[in-house]
Amino acid sequence: MDRCLQKEERAKKVLAVLRIIYIIGAVFFAVRGYMAHSSYETVQSIATLVIIPGVWLVRRLFRFSGGYQLECILYIFVFLSWLMGSAGELYYTVPYFDKMVHCLSGLFVSFLALTLYMMLERRHSRVGENPATACLFVFFASMAVAGMFELCEFVLTPITGRDMQHVAETGVADTMGDMFVCLIGTIFSVIMMILAAKKQKPNFFTDVAQAFVFQNPLKEKKQGAPADLSKDAENPCPSVARRLK
Repeated sequence: MDRCLQKEERAKKVLAVLRIIYIIGAVFFAVRGYMAHSSYETVQSIATLVIIPGVWLVRRLFRFSGGYQLECILYIFVFLSWLMGSAGELYYTVPYFDKMVHCLSGLFVSFLALTLYMMLERRHSRVGENPATACLFVFFASMAVAGMFELCEFVLTPITGRDMQHVAETGVADTMGDMFVCLIGTIFSVIMMILAAKKQKPNFFTDVAQAFVFQNPLKEKKQGAPADLSKDAENPCPSVARRLK
């Protein structure tokens, strides 16, 4: 676990740089949109800045600690998908940029899903005794988000006036393509989990989730005996981390 925490310390320094780059990027696209008389690009660029207070608010509400690796991944993904793809309109100007982002979304959501699974499984230790449960949880969570992503694009099309799914050009081919590349990213994530379990050695994928879980221990119960955190501190995910240790 010391190795995971060392990565967290390095990620904390990288995060400060990523925030600055993110803000500079948002300002750049907002100014470019204003000069080009593109209200869409200007508004979208400014709107992307909500991610900064948004992350801070989530940390305050749920009292999360650490998780700097996960936050770095969040900023990188949002920078590519929302700021460059949508606000910078690279989805329309760079071939296959949207496919790359959708593939990365499979990876990003898998990071979140594995972290959520470890948090839930630690609280209910009988759930998911087999590491295969974690793989299935991550797989179905990521693919469910991919479907929700496409639904959001469909709803936003008449609002923004942009055919985000390229229905006029490709019918449903673009939507299906987006979900397939997300599937590729998700499968890669599951493979990383399987390899970590078989080799009994964590990797960069499992480290992100384990570091977050370790830095956010369970609170003591108000009634009855206090929760036993000693095992959690050594092993934040009983069914998965036991074999990844």
